[in-house]
Amino acid sequence: MRPPILYLTIAFAAGLAAALQGAELRITALLVLGGAALLWRRAPLGAALGVMLVAGVLWGDAALRERRASCAGQWTSLGSLKPDTRAAIVQLTDPVPARGGIADATVHGASCRGSLAMRWPDGHPANGGTTWVVAGRFLPDARGGILVARRVREIDAVPRGRGALRDRIAERSRRLFGSRAPLVDALVIARRAELDAELRERYTRSGLAHLLSISGLHVGFFAAWLSVLLKRLRLGTRARFFAGTTVMLGYVWLLGFPAPATRSAAMLALLDIGQLRQRVVAPRGIVALAALCVMLGDPWSVQSVGAWLSVAAVAAVIWAGRATERHAKLVRAMAPAAAATLLTAPISAYAFGTVAPIGVLANLAAIPLAGLAVPGLMVALLLSSSWLAAGAGLCLALLDVVAKAAAALPGGHFIMIAGAQAAALWLGILVLAWWLWHSPRRRWTIAARLAFVAALAALWASFGALRRLSDCQCLTVSFLDVGQGDAIALRSPAGRWVLIDGGPRGPRGDAGRRVVVPFLRSHGATQLAAIVATHAHLDHFGGLPAVLEAFDPAYVLEPGQPVPDVGYLGFLGAVESDGAEWRPARRGDRLDVDGVTIDVLSPDSAWVASQTDINEESVVLLVSYGGARLLFAGDAGMPTEAHLAGQVGRVTLLKVGHHGSRGATSDRWLDELRPAEAVISVGAKNRYGHPAPEAIARLRGHGVTVLRTDQRGTITFTVSSHGTLAIADVGHHD
Repeated sequence: MRPPILYLTIAFAAGLAAALQGAELRITALLVLGGAALLWRRAPLGAALGVMLVAGVLWGDAALRERRASCAGQWTSLGSLKPDTRAAIVQLTDPVPARGGIADATVHGASCRGSLAMRWPDGHPANGGTTWVVAGRFLPDARGGILVARRVREIDAVPRGRGALRDRIAERSRRLFGSRAPLVDALVIARRAELDAELRERYTRSGLAHLLSISGLHVGFFAAWLSVLLKRLRLGTRARFFAGTTVMLGYVWLLGFPAPATRSAAMLALLDIGQLRQRVVAPRGIVALAALCVMLGDPWSVQSVGAWLSVAAVAAVIWAGRATERHAKLVRAMAPAAAATLLTAPISAYAFGTVAPIGVLANLAAIPLAGLAVPGLMVALLLSSSWLAAGAGLCLALLDVVAKAAAALPGGHFIMIAGAQAAALWLGILVLAWWLWHSPRRRWTIAARLAFVAALAALWASFGALRRLSDCQCLTVSFLDVGQGDAIALRSPAGRWVLIDGGPRGPRGDAGRRVVVPFLRSHGATQLAAIVATHAHLDHFGGLPAVLEAFDPAYVLEPGQPVPDVGYLGFLGAVESDGAEWRPARRGDRLDVDGVTIDVLSPDSAWVASQTDINEESVVLLVSYGGARLLFAGDAGMPTEAHLAGQVGRVTLLKVGHHGSRGATSDRWLDELRPAEAVISVGAKNRYGHPAPEAIARLRGHGVTVLRTDQRGTITFTVSSHGTLAIADVGHHD
């Protein structure tokens, strides 16, 4: 029988998740408690489940109240009525470079408390653990908000607390490891801000991304080597337990109590307690109890993808170990990684759109290397030993070799549009694998397994078909299905990429992470020649920070007008952190990419200064290749069209302005452009009523063929060197 704590933990998590979503459950909770009281004697487990469900709801309500009482929560409430300047005394969690960027801190000396995210100004480098007075405009958003610091003043230059320790570790890491310091910081103290995008991409494609974020595996390495050390010191059993638990909790505190590391520490402590009390420990019960401890300590972990991946991976490893204990050594060695990959695949596909089966093999080499490298890095940093750093650095180099080899293997990873469809696909594969494993060991079972392999091969081939666009020695233009927003990917004949907008980010997800990044990866993109953010509306730039995190563009073009929007400032901060060259787009600017010419038609300086509507500041682009001319109008409406009248001429393809609203694509505009085809990027059943019937009527009245992403999904055109335009691919909706 499964441990009752497993069901109790699931009930608590369900109540907690529902409460954190803001659901009104007080009356339901009272009814459940009443039912539990009636069933207490006849069905004690069912009554306990009801009590735990209500306990989860109450714990979630308490977490919401705590968040509202924080500075970010209070300022968000006040800002909804009257946006104003806010000031606080904060202690930085990590060092901030001279170029500024996003910084996390803890508030001190104010009427409110809690953590605070800040947009730190450039020219003010700061050490972690130092205390500052910061003042600026607080901009709320769905994730809590950010303080755009305009003025900062240091009031305590002495680093203190956890930030001070992390600062010293980061400084010692730079001194000992040089260019490898960002990777060392990620492996030891979970500081990933300075990791190179190419390195993150390499580890993602090789199935080793879990090594770059502190997970239960890192805590396991730490605990294993700590146990060896304590045994060498000849301490008693109880002394080893208290010393080991104290040091391990200290390390998790240094990391900031991330959910996967906390889960691992809780599991190890519970296992040690069971051994001290000479109790038989049920693995599933330990996992459930550890997850419950994590949710009690951090209620918001129930919404963390990392936490779910961690629990799923541990559950898979435990099951695989027990299911294969009588099999051959090779099966026992590969089963845990294979089970963990399959069980976490639906979660990874839903959240990130990337699943890397090659990780089953890559982890066989990478985990032993990491098991040597991570403790070696810790000891080298602790002792400030250059020769230990050299040895650990060798392990890091070998680890990178494994990642490069695995990432380069064809078919080693699958990239798809993140979301429910991708998750359903991998859930089906998981169910099929489970059925095959539990089938009787007969000849027909072997045939079924061969059929399973054939199905996987067919899946491999279907995803490989997506990459055939890369074989086209032409200009390809893909209008991505990102819902109500814009994202257009251009691939030059030589394989270089330009991205125009990144889709929306909001309650329904991040289109950059969910759609744009998987699309680019699946077509072989490794970096971008340029990114164009047409204007400062979230449905256009919202997904770009995720793109900047995954790729390194050479240039970023945008209107260059200051907009007091938290998301847009975050996007500009991501540009600065990435190191891309920022340029304000102005009429007359030109970018040449392998024979493809991209001209900026609007805005010019006088025009952008005179506008009060952000849409009319949109960057309007004319792309020319082989005699074909393609016009991308952003959200520009009739005022911009009138401003450009007589300056554009005939075009082959038009990306319709402002998602086909009635205020764009005038008859005069169409008389001048005379496009054969037009594309409207629009979300299905959007609340704006786009595209407007008037705009559709004008387009059809001019004989233009209209294609819409809400009807056809992602739409891709190819343009040959002779200027011939053709539809290459019509995708599917997410």
